Amino acid sequence: MSADSALTVEMSDLDGYAVVAAAGSVDTLTHPVLAEHLGRAIEATRLAVIVDMSGVHFCDSSGLNAFARADMRAGSRGISLIAAGLQDRVHRVFTTTGIVHGVYLMSDVHSAVRWLETGTNGPALYLT
Repeated sequence: MSADSALTVEMSDLDGYAVVAAAGSVDTLTHPVLAEHLGRAIEATRLAVIVDMSGVHFCDSSGLNAFARADMRAGSRGISLIAAGLQDRVHRVFTTTGIVHGVYLMSDVHSAVRWLETGTNGPALYLT
């Protein structure tokens, strides 16, 4: 686990998918920690990277930039990047800025896995 005073990030594997779990604030000071883990996750899987954002209460433009760069890198390798569990405030930032045109949004990690494996999303999905 990596820790900053305002952000913690850990990476794990879930059925071959790389899962990056973040908690805290993604901002100018902390986005490099998230970007580093996203890069490692992209290298660690051939399937998809699921970013569990349920513990993130704030994300500014530098955090969105980290996602945009990771999405470009993942896309060049044929890997999907999914942000799961966005809190309302963070979800608004993702949708308002248009980053959702590259990064898939899911209600939670399990919905993301279900969508990746079956193409169905179930009742709790907010794919945009």
